[in-house]
Amino acid sequence: MRAVFAALALLGACTSAPRDLPPPNLPERTGTDPIIAARADGVVFRAVGVSPDFVLHIHRNDAMIYLSWDEGAQEETFNQVRVVLPAYRGTVYEANTERHDLRVEIRQGVCRDPNLGPETFSASVTVHIDGVVRRGCGREL
Repeated sequence: MRAVFAALALLGACTSAPRDLPPPNLPERTGTDPIIAARADGVVFRAVGVSPDFVLHIHRNDAMIYLSWDEGAQEETFNQVRVVLPAYRGTVYEANTERHDLRVEIRQGVCRDPNLGPETFSASVTVHIDGVVRRGCGREL
């Protein structure tokens, strides 16, 4: 019995404190799926359009709209967003900044755009930015 206790005591003396491991390498939001990154940033609706191009993000509680257009050369965040009523089969938003006037019309219904690939979206989106009309498709995230 003493031999067992002596062996356990020797084994306990041989163990060292756990070493500090480096943090795991987790993927960064940039470079990942844009839908996953947008959802993580609080986006509840995302729309895209081609020719002329745009990317539109509507954040939780309609509190903010982010719009990027002209292949990313121009972008704006609209914080003072108004929901315009009545809106037939969808939602209409208006917002302004010192530089831009925005109107977004979202109509529920199947939307397909061959320029966006084979994906089917749940809404058609019309973006009016400074008098230029851009059309595309979008979906809730």
